[in-house]
Amino acid sequence: MSQPWQQPQQPGGYGQQPPGGGYGPPQGQPPQQPPQPGYGYPQQPPGPSPAQGAYGQPPQQPYGAPPQGGFPPPPPPQTGGQNKVLLAIAAALGIGIVLLFVYGFIVSSFFDAEEAARSGSSEYPQWTYAAVVVGALIALPIGKLAPRNWGAYAAGAVIALLSMFLGELFATASMISGIESAFMDQQGISSADLAAMGAETKSGFGYFFGDFGDVFDAWKEGAEAINWIFVFVAPLAALGVAYRVGQSSNN
Repeated sequence: MSQPWQQPQQPGGYGQQPPGGGYGPPQGQPPQQPPQPGYGYPQQPPGPSPAQGAYGQPPQQPYGAPPQGGFPPPPPPQTGGQNKVLLAIAAALGIGIVLLFVYGFIVSSFFDAEEAARSGSSEYPQWTYAAVVVGALIALPIGKLAPRNWGAYAAGAVIALLSMFLGELFATASMISGIESAFMDQQGISSADLAAMGAETKSGFGYFFGDFGDVFDAWKEGAEAINWIFVFVAPLAALGVAYRVGQSSNN
């Protein structure tokens, strides 16, 4: 049987340039485009990029980024600083209570109660630096535990003022007790005789806690300018020392 005659095919098809043919430098191949649907069909949306994820899923967030649709969670409350402030104020208060009794005891120990009972004089030694020492000792825990906290500084100044003022009153109460004991000795009155008369001797603590109003009146009548200066020098010293200690603690 005879084979049907086939027309030889031209290389590259009709209208195509042979590879490497033509004039000029060779042209680069254009980027391949995705196949387009036929005429009348809707365009297909492009596929999701790797950063966006699959259809219907939210894009992946980088590590450590806050979640979408809201704010990052608030940091947990820090209570360490507040606890230090309270500890500083408590320590300053304890030191102030101790110092008021120490100051009153030292002042009354240098007071000549026998001379005061004979002559009626109520002069007692006064030291200017005592108020500075009281304020400085109270300010040490404030500046160390609560640096640059002006609220704590103010609390320390108030504690220093009260400590110095109450220390003056406790010194007055101790001196009144000393004058009373010296007068009884000079008059030959014993404690039994005093008890028979329905009276009793009191210590400095007894007058301070039992007759606070009378002690305050006695101090106010005999107070001089130096006494008021003592009362107000202590808080100023507390502010200055607390500020200096707070600055050195942060450096």
